Amino acid sequence: MQSGIPVEFLESVVDLMEDGVVISLPDGGVVYHNPVVLDMFGLAKDSLPRMLSDIGEVNWNKRMNRAAFDAGSQYGIAAASDRPMRFEEKVTVGSTVRFLEITVRRMFPGSRKSELRVIVVRDVSPRRRLEATLQTPGICGLKTSSPEMLRLLERARQIAASDASVLLQGESGTGKSCVARLIHQQSRRSGHPLVEINCAAIPEMLMESEFFGHAKGAFTGATDRRHGKFFAANDGTLFLDEIGEIPIHTQAKLLHAIEERRFHMVGSNETVTVNTRFISASNINLRDAVDRGTFRGDLYYRIAVIPLLIPPLRDRVGDIPVLIQHFLDDLLARGQNANVKFDKSAWQALLNYPWPGNIRELSNAVEHCVICADQGKVALDSLPRDIRLYSQEGTELPAIRKLAPAIESPTEGESNALRDELITALNKARGSKAIAAQLLGVDRTTLWRRMQKAGIAG
Repeated sequence: MQSGIPVEFLESVVDLMEDGVVISLPDGGVVYHNPVVLDMFGLAKDSLPRMLSDIGEVNWNKRMNRAAFDAGSQYGIAAASDRPMRFEEKVTVGSTVRFLEITVRRMFPGSRKSELRVIVVRDVSPRRRLEATLQTPGICGLKTSSPEMLRLLERARQIAASDASVLLQGESGTGKSCVARLIHQQSRRSGHPLVEINCAAIPEMLMESEFFGHAKGAFTGATDRRHGKFFAANDGTLFLDEIGEIPIHTQAKLLHAIEERRFHMVGSNETVTVNTRFISASNINLRDAVDRGTFRGDLYYRIAVIPLLIPPLRDRVGDIPVLIQHFLDDLLARGQNANVKFDKSAWQALLNYPWPGNIRELSNAVEHCVICADQGKVALDSLPRDIRLYSQEGTELPAIRKLAPAIESPTEGESNALRDELITALNKARGSKAIAAQLLGVDRTTLWRRMQKAGIAG
């Protein structure tokens, strides 16, 4: 070879690839193949295919010609350019169905008369299975083109088969509840209930009763025996959303119930045993909360056997067009006239906006755009106020220090400092709570709570 690299060395490198590689002549004769391609098509390791027709039950000539036509060639692969041509093939190996993505490229190592065809075969079965899962009704509209999200969702599908506790962490609105539902629906418990609890929405005095139930007469107003959410999720899955909002003194009882799978109802000595899988979620970093002493370390390690971090929408901008189309389709299915077109300025504003409310905010923004569209056209004026303001100010947010974690009993000086910081952020955001929350590095719910504590009108 002109490069001086031995052919044997190059073959050894190709043999290490996870993709299958075949080099053939125009008549279909096989010049080279690596071992991976034999495994992909279910052939014996010592097979020596001489023709492409010996590799799987694929009509190679027909499929390559069709791929060439699709790539723009008028006369099939014989007259195709040297651009890659792709097609997908479904093959059955034993009892397993595989989806193989095949890329073909014509190459001319010496002259135009010495043509070789390089064929690369990639197993895309996990991706196809995941896409089929996400298209199943009831998976709550999980749509993504982000490689990071696809890997996360594939991991979620993988861990669904176990009963290990899962902790979903991510900002508010990123889709934690959707991922929890995906895990449940892909698990062996899918025929049993998925019980969801928003821990932040339960008054502290009612939390134990809500979790574990209560006996008749356990407290004023307990006129009947009532089972709690733990019992309701028996044989199914219990989803504890915003688990970081549970008071520290209640966390010990929660830990015991999760570890032992048994508990006492409020006002009763009777032991209730359950067979439940636990999924938890939080929009705060629970590991940091452990360090601050606001969340028990032993409870954290019990619920975070498998932690999954869901990225915010601003870190996967490529998902914005995919999600917008999904929400438009959903609005059409609900009977709204959502056949709209976005102009360039609207698209630019939507792609540049940091989406502090993530997917939930995007869903609301799409509905706002549909309602405010002018004769089916979405312009900058059709967008929600927060997005318009942000686009007018440019894409750079003013840099200020992130808001410190909430203090249980702040001093007067600390209270004044937090209040001043809230006012500064709101002023810089021109009154937009969404942008103020983004500036301070918190979600809008946390911002609202701190505004209430600071006596700032919302």
